[in-house]
Amino acid sequence: MAAEADPAAVATVGPGPLVRRWASLDPQLRTAALGRARQAIGFAAGTGRAAWPHVDEVTERAIVDAAEADRGTAWPRLLLSDYARYWRDGVRTAYEQPAGELRRRTATAALAAALHGQPYLDEAADGLLQLCEQSTWCWAAHERFAAEAGRVVPDVDRPYLDLGAAETVAVLAWADLILGTTLDERTPGLRQRIRRETRTRIIEPFLGSRDWHWLGLDGHLHNWNPWIHGHLLAAALFLVDDADIRTQVVDLVVDGLDRYLGSLPADGGCDEGYAYWWNGPARLAEALDLLDRVLGGRLDPWRWPPLPQLARYPHRMALGGGWYVNVGDGPARPSAAQAWQVLHRWGRATGDRQVIDFAASHRVPGEPAVTVAAGLGRAVRGLTDSQWLTQSPTAPPLPATTWLPDLQLLVSRERAGSTAGLTVAVKGGHNDENHNHNDVGSYLVALDGCPVLVDLGQPTYTAISFTDRRYEQWVTRSEWHNLPVVGGHGQAAGRDFRASTVAVDTATDTATDTAVDADALRLDLAGAYPPEAGCRSWRRQVRLDRRRATVTVTERWRVDDPADLRLHHVVAGEPLTHTTGRLAVRALTGGIAVLAWDPLLGAGRLERQPVDDPLLRDVWGPAVHRLVLTLPAQRTGSVTVTVSGGTE
Repeated sequence: MAAEADPAAVATVGPGPLVRRWASLDPQLRTAALGRARQAIGFAAGTGRAAWPHVDEVTERAIVDAAEADRGTAWPRLLLSDYARYWRDGVRTAYEQPAGELRRRTATAALAAALHGQPYLDEAADGLLQLCEQSTWCWAAHERFAAEAGRVVPDVDRPYLDLGAAETVAVLAWADLILGTTLDERTPGLRQRIRRETRTRIIEPFLGSRDWHWLGLDGHLHNWNPWIHGHLLAAALFLVDDADIRTQVVDLVVDGLDRYLGSLPADGGCDEGYAYWWNGPARLAEALDLLDRVLGGRLDPWRWPPLPQLARYPHRMALGGGWYVNVGDGPARPSAAQAWQVLHRWGRATGDRQVIDFAASHRVPGEPAVTVAAGLGRAVRGLTDSQWLTQSPTAPPLPATTWLPDLQLLVSRERAGSTAGLTVAVKGGHNDENHNHNDVGSYLVALDGCPVLVDLGQPTYTAISFTDRRYEQWVTRSEWHNLPVVGGHGQAAGRDFRASTVAVDTATDTATDTAVDADALRLDLAGAYPPEAGCRSWRRQVRLDRRRATVTVTERWRVDDPADLRLHHVVAGEPLTHTTGRLAVRALTGGIAVLAWDPLLGAGRLERQPVDDPLLRDVWGPAVHRLVLTLPAQRTGSVTVTVSGGTE
């Protein structure tokens, strides 16, 4: 998602390339193409296994086995008491998890039914009707209408259009596409019920209001925009039979996607990090691809800025072994079950070999080419993509140096194309980014692809996660990033708290992508701290020296009151030896990293922090540590910390 923009400035911005291209097409051609959308997808619904000629046996078996395993269990129960927990004790997951499981199980059954018919057709129909019979598709954390009325029971006459509603209608739309008339034959009336619920819960609210915050009409664009608009597009194409209404919906979808496209930085960055990239830029690419297919290639959006750069973001952020550079709420080790076919198609469309190769590096022999975990629409398109299904594994591209000037993010690795050795990532930016943590100037260091000095990433979301109490969560605060404490103060939240005098030195032979010597990022962190910290300047340089195989972090400060100056380092793995000026850590994957500093600072204090949050524990284990170095009580001073591979 892009950072918040000035609403006054946004109002003066004209239409972008998508709206201009859409407007240039003959309206009758557009309307006719939208009416033939089902045929344009290239799938004959209800024809059984013959409709999937390229699906390999491993992928087919995984889908059917999952559907068969589901049939032996009870359907998820969606309870009011779980929904109400959001208001009672701040817990979101009690309801969102079974709601997500209901969507997943229904989607799995729909794919199995499309491949093999009964008994999975009945299973799919059961799931589809259960989705239709839910009182609400909206997640409690987003339900504004009920909250405004002081209720925990949603008003069925006033549906709220959020991510949960969009995800639900997407299952209905793609299931209707692939099952088609087989549903009419087996369960007459179900498709009419699906259309009724889609009309009242999705289409009418969307057409009837422009107050939905995710439209971005105030200039604040985030990943809800392409995520919801993409699902609305599928709903309009596959579930709206009235041509005029279908066209109205798609016209508004085009307008919304164009606004999001125009908000994205030219460098192809994503301020929410890699994991959210899949539900921001990737959702945009999927929607554009669907529109382009429906229009018979007349849209051809793939050269529009910044789409070619956006496709490169995942491999630029890859550390290796499933670890990624993470910022904000991004997890450092997200699920590997992503829709790699989406990235593969994107790379083919832009002609980018590195993008294609990175997607292809996730084709593991003996494992399914496509899973339902990433969504039914993504699975359907993957299962009809012969080039993806027949793709052989390749080695992932791992660039030596990536510098994203708009995001102010540098990623530098010791050896291009290899996870071996050190990789460092350091960011500037400001403290009002989407899914923000107060982390201006923070950095992470990985050894052999595994983070050792870390950004903790996303905690489990609760009722305070997106409120003015957000920074009560310890992992969002600067004190739990690799940053200084100045005068006893951490960084402050807000767009005005940002890095300044940002300068980068990179040394890469662009002709060969060969890294030479060193990369460094220099920035002043003083502007990220509140005035009461009395921070006049805090100049940090983070430098990867490839010749010496070290990361060197140099701090130079000038402050009003030096009474409480500290450097914090968040460490994952097992501390081995901790002595004056030195800490050795066994990384989570087994290598040993050594932190070293001026012995005059002493040994510092090593604090153990239990990790109780299940999302964080799955990534980092039961505990992390924080090394606290107390700096000299001087108004001006400097220190250096180095990180290298080593021995215990």
